[in-house]
Amino acid sequence: MVTYGSYEEIAKFEEVAWAVPLSLGDSFKGFGVMATNEDFFKHYKYGSGELLEFKEGGNFSGFYDLIVGSNVAKKVGLNLSDKVHLSHAEEHYKHTNREFRVSGVLKESKTPNDDLVFMQLKTDEAIHWEWQSGHFVDMKIESERLSHMGIKPKHLSGMLLGLKNPSQILYVEEKINRYKGENLGAAVPAKVLSKLFKLMKNFQDILFFISTAVFITALFTMLSSMFSTLNERRREIAILRSLGAGAKIIFLLFAAESLLIVSSGIVLGNTLLTLLIVLIPFTISISAMPDMHEIIMLLFMVAVSLIAAFIPAISSYKQSLQDGLIVRI
Repeated sequence: MVTYGSYEEIAKFEEVAWAVPLSLGDSFKGFGVMATNEDFFKHYKYGSGELLEFKEGGNFSGFYDLIVGSNVAKKVGLNLSDKVHLSHAEEHYKHTNREFRVSGVLKESKTPNDDLVFMQLKTDEAIHWEWQSGHFVDMKIESERLSHMGIKPKHLSGMLLGLKNPSQILYVEEKINRYKGENLGAAVPAKVLSKLFKLMKNFQDILFFISTAVFITALFTMLSSMFSTLNERRREIAILRSLGAGAKIIFLLFAAESLLIVSSGIVLGNTLLTLLIVLIPFTISISAMPDMHEIIMLLFMVAVSLIAAFIPAISSYKQSLQDGLIVRI
């Protein structure tokens, strides 16, 4: 919790380029409501520096405007200019005396913003003016009059800060952590993500080990399958050799079989992954296309499988032509 006065003081730091207030608490049909201002949609960026975009409508204009995320609009069936009522904390405590209008619907971003409803901070403070100790006290104030009363926020859940010079981020973090007005804590996304990646590193190593073990197992399974059918193909190979097929042709046949098996597995795996991404709504952005590191790994798997095809190819080539042509009863 941050007092609004502290937010105003921090926003005036010479190192700060912009500051966006955030306040949480209300809900709408199971979705969270975040109170902020129009600057959130001007400065908040995700992914590779992308701004949230509007599918319909635009930024806040009226006092009782709402902006809804893509998932909220889909699941609740909201359209532009629809009238709705928010809930105070839990769903059964509704702001029945305050009607809101959907002024904007966001495009899908694969971020938690898809599951949020946004309202203006000043409106959030105003509609809670009649709530005391968690209970509604009807003061018979008309919505139009309430919007002109100029009620100022008292507390925030937090704030987003943008700096004029990114190199000053650690200095500003320390400055906020030592802020004398109240006990505050600054979180630097890069540092938090770095700690998360360190925690996930062991898990990633385990997944890589499992993937390697699966590939080795599949490779030996493929070789086992080739050897198990090698005896059945002795005559075919012997006939090819009698017709002049050399070691190169024999190897190419086994290499083609190996390549077909591995490439089929790669295509099938990527197809299933793509279907999984399309059918299951993930809250983070996941690309179905492999990156350069994954492409290198796939090419390495193909190369290893081609090299492994040498083993049954050499074994079959060493079989004598006479033994291969003998009819066995």
